[in-house]
Amino acid sequence: MKKNISYIGTILLLISSVNILYAQKRTMSLTDALEMAKQGNKALQVQVLEEINAKEKTRETKGALQPAISANFGYSYYFDRQVIFMPGSFAGTSKPVQDIAVGGKNIYNGLISVYQPVFTPALHHLTKASKINEKIENEKTGDLKSKVALQVSTRYLDILMMNNQLGLLDQSLQRNFKALQDSRALLVQGKGLKSDTLRSFIAVENLKSSISYLKNNAEVSGIELKRLIGLDDASELELTDVLELGIEADKSEFYQIDEAFKIAVANRKDLNIQKLSIDLQQKKLKATQAMLLPQLSLIGQYQVQAQADDMRFGEYSLPRTSFLGLQVTVPIFNGYRTRSQISQEKIKGQQEDIRLNDIKDKVKTELATIISKWKEANTQMDIQETTVQSAELNHRMMEDRFKNGLGSRLELTDAELALTQAKINYLNAVYNLRTLHIELQNALGLLSL
Repeated sequence: MKKNISYIGTILLLISSVNILYAQKRTMSLTDALEMAKQGNKALQVQVLEEINAKEKTRETKGALQPAISANFGYSYYFDRQVIFMPGSFAGTSKPVQDIAVGGKNIYNGLISVYQPVFTPALHHLTKASKINEKIENEKTGDLKSKVALQVSTRYLDILMMNNQLGLLDQSLQRNFKALQDSRALLVQGKGLKSDTLRSFIAVENLKSSISYLKNNAEVSGIELKRLIGLDDASELELTDVLELGIEADKSEFYQIDEAFKIAVANRKDLNIQKLSIDLQQKKLKATQAMLLPQLSLIGQYQVQAQADDMRFGEYSLPRTSFLGLQVTVPIFNGYRTRSQISQEKIKGQQEDIRLNDIKDKVKTELATIISKWKEANTQMDIQETTVQSAELNHRMMEDRFKNGLGSRLELTDAELALTQAKINYLNAVYNLRTLHIELQNALGLLSL
C-alpha cells in the first residue's frame, strides 16, 4: 500500500513538473506579437492618455465661450459701525467734512453674477486651434503605432534569424565533432597528424563560442521583445513563424521612387502631423491678431443684502439690486506686446513650413535608400540560393571522396565550412529582404498595429 502511494505521488510530481515546463513555453507568431503590442506597449498607453488629455483641453477651450455663472454669500460683523464722509452742512454741523457712522453691525450679502462672451474672436480661433491639436495627438498615436510595429517586427525577425543560425551552427558543430573524433582515432592509430586533430579541436571550440554568443543575444532580444509587447511573465518565447515565409511575395513587391513618395505623402503620419502643425500655427496667429479687436460681453448680477444690529431675521429688510448690461473692451496700447507676439507667431509659421519641406526631403532620401538596398537584397538572394546549391553539391562530392579514400579530412572540413557559411549567407539575404520589406512598408506609412 505504501509503495502504491509512493508511486502515485511520484507520478503526480512528474506530471506537475511537465506542466510547469510546458507553461514556461509561450508560442507566438508575429501577428500575435503585434496584437499584444497594441494593448501592452507602455509608450503607446501613455500616448493614448495624451490623446484623451487633448480632448479634455478642447472641452476646456470650448467652455470659455459658455456663460460663467457664480454665486457668492458673505457675512461680516463690524465691531465699529462703518463710516461715511459727508459735507458738514448735510449732517447739521459746521465742519467742512463730517464722518457719520452708518449701517448695522451684522452685514449679509448674497449675489449671483453672469458673464457671457458675445464677440471674442480670439477665443473662437483658440477653440479651432485646440481641435487641430486634438487631431495632431490622434496622428501621433498612429505614428507611434507604426514605430512600435516596426520595432516589434524587426525584433521578431532578429530572433528568428538567430534561431536559424543556431540551428545551422549546431549542425556544423555535430559534423565538426565527428571530424574531431575521427582525427583523434586516426592519431591514435598513427595514421593522422596531430595538427589535423588540433585544427578540428579549434573548429569545435570556435563553434561552441559562436553558439553561446548567439544564444545570449537571442535571450536578450527575447527580453526586449517582451518589453515592447508588454509581456511581464517569465515564460520563454517560442516563435512559430518561419523566416522564409512570404519571401517570394516580398521579392515581387517593388516601387519606383516617385510612386513610393506619392504613397508616403498620402499615408505617413509624420507628414500629416507637420501639415496639422502648420494649420495649428496659423490658428494661433489669427488668435493673437484677434487680441487687437474689441471684445463684447454680456454681464448681469442679482444681489440681496441686509444690515442689522440683532439676529431677528424675520424683521430684516432685504433690498434687492439687479442689472443686465453689455461690456465692451477695446485694446488701446499695451507697449507693443501684441504686435511682438504676432511677429513671433509668423516666424514660427515659417519654421513649420521649413520643417515640412525638410521632412519631405528626408522621406525621399529614406525611400530611395530602402529601394536601392531592396534591389541589391534581391540580387544577393538569387546569388546565395545558387551558392548554397553549389556548396551542397561540393560537400557531397568531398564526402564521397573521403568515404572512398580519395580525399582528405581537411578537404571535407573545408567543404563543410563552405556549406555552413553559404547557408548563413543565405539566411542573411532572407533576413535583409524581410527587414527591408518591413522598413519599406513603414516608410510608406502602411505599417501599423
